[in-house]
Amino acid sequence: MTRGQMNLPALAVALLILTMVTGLSIGMADRAFLGADRDATSRQIGVAISERMVSEESAVTVRPNVIDATELETLDANRLQELFPVVGNHDVRVKLDENVLAERGSPTGGPTIRRIVLVERRDEVTRTPQLSASNPRFTLPRRTSNATLTIQSPDETTVTAVRANGRIVLRNESGLDGTFSVPVSRFETVQLALETDASGSLPTGSVRITYYPTNTRKAVLAVTVDA
Repeated sequence: MTRGQMNLPALAVALLILTMVTGLSIGMADRAFLGADRDATSRQIGVAISERMVSEESAVTVRPNVIDATELETLDANRLQELFPVVGNHDVRVKLDENVLAERGSPTGGPTIRRIVLVERRDEVTRTPQLSASNPRFTLPRRTSNATLTIQSPDETTVTAVRANGRIVLRNESGLDGTFSVPVSRFETVQLALETDASGSLPTGSVRITYYPTNTRKAVLAVTVDA
C-alpha cells in the first residue's frame, strides 16, 4: 500500500509529461498542416498569375508566351492587380530574370513559379533606300509585320503600283503620292518594287520607308506568392 502511494507522484508526472508531449505534437501537426495549406494556395495563385500573363489574351503579350517589352515598362503593383485580379490581397513579386517588374507587399516566403518566355521589343527604323531609276526596288534588311511607305515622285513620274514580293499591295492608276501603310508578312524578308508609267523614272530620294523590326530574347518569368 505504501509502495503504491509512493508511485502516485511519479505516475502524475508521467501523465503530465505525456499530456505536454501530445499537445506539442498536435500543435506542430496543426502548424505543418496550415503551412502546407498556405503553400498549396500560394502555388495555385502563382500558377494562375503566370498562366494568365503569358496567355494569348494577356495585355502584356504580343502572342502566346511572347511578352511585349514595352508593356513591361508600365507594369507595377497597381496594374498587376488590375490585369490579374487573382492577386487579391496576397503578397506577390513578379520578376523577369533578376529584374523585379512588380511587387505587392513583402513576399518573404511562399513558392515561386518559373516559366521560360520570349521578350520582344519592336524598334522603329526609317531609311531612304537607294533606287535604280529604271527599276526602283529595294529589300528591307529586317523582317517586319508592317511598314509605312512615303512616295514623293518627280512631277514627270507617276507611281501606279507597289508590289511586296511580287504581290500588289498598293495600286492607283492616277498616281500614288503621299504616305501609305503597306501590309507585309513578318515571316519572310520583303522586297518592295514600285511600278511607274512608261515615261517616268524614280530617283533615289523619292521614297522613304519606315518599318518596325523586332528583337527577341529568352528570359525566365518568376512569380512568387506568399499567402
